[in-house]
Amino acid sequence: MRILIVDRDPLFSRLVKTKLEGWGHTVAVDATGVAAWERIQQQPQRVVILDNDLPGIQGPELCRRIRAMKRARYTYVLFYAGSTDKQAQIAALEAGADDFLTKPLNTVELRLRLKNAKRLLNLEDELAQGAGLDRMTGVINDASFRQFFRVTVAEARRTQSVGALMFVTVKNYQSIHDEHGYEPAQALMGAISKVLVKSVRSSDLVARAGPEVFYMLLQNTYWDRCRIVADKLIAQFANMSVAADGLSMHPDIGMETVGYPEGDKTSDDILAASNRVLIR
Repeated sequence: MRILIVDRDPLFSRLVKTKLEGWGHTVAVDATGVAAWERIQQQPQRVVILDNDLPGIQGPELCRRIRAMKRARYTYVLFYAGSTDKQAQIAALEAGADDFLTKPLNTVELRLRLKNAKRLLNLEDELAQGAGLDRMTGVINDASFRQFFRVTVAEARRTQSVGALMFVTVKNYQSIHDEHGYEPAQALMGAISKVLVKSVRSSDLVARAGPEVFYMLLQNTYWDRCRIVADKLIAQFANMSVAADGLSMHPDIGMETVGYPEGDKTSDDILAASNRVLIR
């Protein structure tokens, strides 16, 4: 898991970091609440281990900010406080902390708490996949699309019909994410998904394939007819501006297409095909 340690004591942070990395986790460390908040906005963390008394932004306030964020995946917050500091423990729980530990470091207890955290986070991921929707854009997620596409390809073979699959890639997604953070990048993807949904027929389907890629499933359409849809999208994206967190973002879009069914290729083979046709 990706874990962030936030503590003003460098010795404590180093001890915890060494243990966590030894258990196979990816670990980052910040010494102030301000630095931690900047990192969290830029890069989602699965677990945040934080102290109560932090420079700049106190632990409970940092926890409240994490809880107020609209993120696709849950962040588990594990709070550290002194064994006699009951007020800090109460403040942590009221701010939305999932669990708390007391200092000094007890590695056995820490490992058990992290196992509980991982169990909860894994369950949350399974529920998110099973729900069928990508929560940040409202279109169906990759897992649900793959199940649907498997049936669609089989049905196309049975009825001897054809269809086209478009791949819409937001080429500047990663640069926006790296420079401005998670929230603006997701706002951009959400705005793009709305354009895609409005551009297809009711019999077609839009899904999110990954962080920066969408599928557009065009049933009963030859792949070379995708140009008509692509031209409409190009015109809309050319003048599109998305505002978020004081930024004005313009999408840089790439589009490819492939037809189905294709010989004896499975649906997964078609999704992974390297012979997609680039739509310029």
